[in-house]
Amino acid sequence: MTDMSLYQQLAEDIGFENSKLIPRIFAYLADEEEAKFMLAASPPATLEEISQKSGLPLDKVKSMVEPLFKKGLIFKSKKPNATRYYKVRHYLQFHDATVLAPGVGQEYLDLWKEFEATERPGYLAKLKNVDFPPLMRVVPVNVTLEPQNQVMAFEDVKKMVAEAVTIAVTNCSCRTIHGITDVPLEVCMQLNRAADYALERGTGRELTFQEAIDMLKMCEEEGLVHCVENKYGLGHVICNCDSVACGNWGHDGAYVKKFTAPSRFRASVDPRLCTACETCADRCFFDAVTMTGPDDTAVIDADQCMGCGICVPTCPGDAITYEEVRPVESIPK
Repeated sequence: MTDMSLYQQLAEDIGFENSKLIPRIFAYLADEEEAKFMLAASPPATLEEISQKSGLPLDKVKSMVEPLFKKGLIFKSKKPNATRYYKVRHYLQFHDATVLAPGVGQEYLDLWKEFEATERPGYLAKLKNVDFPPLMRVVPVNVTLEPQNQVMAFEDVKKMVAEAVTIAVTNCSCRTIHGITDVPLEVCMQLNRAADYALERGTGRELTFQEAIDMLKMCEEEGLVHCVENKYGLGHVICNCDSVACGNWGHDGAYVKKFTAPSRFRASVDPRLCTACETCADRCFFDAVTMTGPDDTAVIDADQCMGCGICVPTCPGDAITYEEVRPVESIPK
């Protein structure tokens, strides 16, 4: 009989002590010996230390490293004096790494769908009143056009890929779970250390700078929203998010700004140029556009607009522009 207490402990360690499904998700990927390895890899430890702590023979521990790494359950911290290994540390890491693991089947993805449908809403409700900065941030469209304002390096996807040493792309984990096929799947861009991780695991493929720019342009044309880590400087990921499956929106419009900060910009419509074609309203994820202006022209709801700019490049009358509405200092350092 499987010792579910091992998996319950793993679930507790990523904040899901009352979940019935997260232990099952761990158990789907890891047998009991692998679960013991993972629990022994916290804090980060050498293989010798993991062997001693888990009671598993050293040869056995050595044989388990690569399978656990490829499953997205164990990570490597390579230092000059030693390589240490640590188990998955939080929900987002667990979700994104394991969903893209080579060989994962539909049964595993269905467990995640069941979790999102039954348990995740309760966890989101608990987080709604917890004060923490959003982990991600929208950055404005600026590959297919040049905004006439001060777009800084840390909010410019072109500069991000230009500064990266290594660029890779993986499938979107959210769309993988939900089987979304009407927008591109392989558009989750990884930079530097994250790219190295994806390439080593075999979950991503390397891109040249021009391939990355072409992909970002395609994402803007498809109406996908660029999201990056909510901080100054070069981050490790550029998500290109859809309106249905993406976890950055919390799967609920009420949580959008809880998990993802808006860009520093907001769309603005010149009613004299607007043709009332409604393309912008159709493309907006956030219900920020209404056709309530003069002669049924578009109007932007300032509270709803996330400043993504996907409404801008497809406006036939060039009626939509960016306005800078938040200072640079609003982005966490």
